[in-house]
Amino acid sequence: MPVTKLGRPRQAPEPVRRRRGRWSHWAGCFALALAMLGVASLVAGCTGLPNRSGADPDGNGFFGWHVQAPFDTSEIKTVFVFFKSQSFRRDIQQMLTLAVQQEIDMRTPYKVVGDSAKANSIIRGTIVYADKNLIVEAPTNLPRQLSATMNVWVNWTHNPPTEVEKNRPDALISETLNFVPEVGETSLTAFNDVTQNIAKQIVDMMETPWFADKDLE
Repeated sequence: MPVTKLGRPRQAPEPVRRRRGRWSHWAGCFALALAMLGVASLVAGCTGLPNRSGADPDGNGFFGWHVQAPFDTSEIKTVFVFFKSQSFRRDIQQMLTLAVQQEIDMRTPYKVVGDSAKANSIIRGTIVYADKNLIVEAPTNLPRQLSATMNVWVNWTHNPPTEVEKNRPDALISETLNFVPEVGETSLTAFNDVTQNIAKQIVDMMETPWFADKDLE
């Protein structure tokens, strides 16, 4: 034990207690709330922010708000996916079909079927453009950076389609992705990423809108 010059034992200084500020307390509560919301979103399979559903007359949930995937399953249970291509790029329609099927299985409550006769709805589309273009050329006249572009006309209808769906035009979805061959990126990997991004956009369009048709009248 340390002693003073007079031979008396020296007392250890008391630890300084730091007072926790008010702002740090509220910051911790806010971080905890965000973490709980993120876990709830992952468990419920939410693809965006919580949405308020008008189809719940009893008002269940937290003041009518629900953390759930906004997909309507009242009429549609199964989906058949079919794409064809007008491009000369090989097997691009099969890549897009597989990507859309996997995205539907992962994010929606719908079931993908392989027979159109057993499906409540059909997603059909046409790839009108799928090609790569030069962006930057190296001094050796080899491509340094290129872009992969794909344009797809898509429509989702009942099976058989309703009268409104028969006259509804298709939606155009476009996606462009840059890639660099010098770092190991190829056209195959680039178009694979393009099809994945287009598949996500197609499934996003399958979500229930925040408005009804009567709201537009």
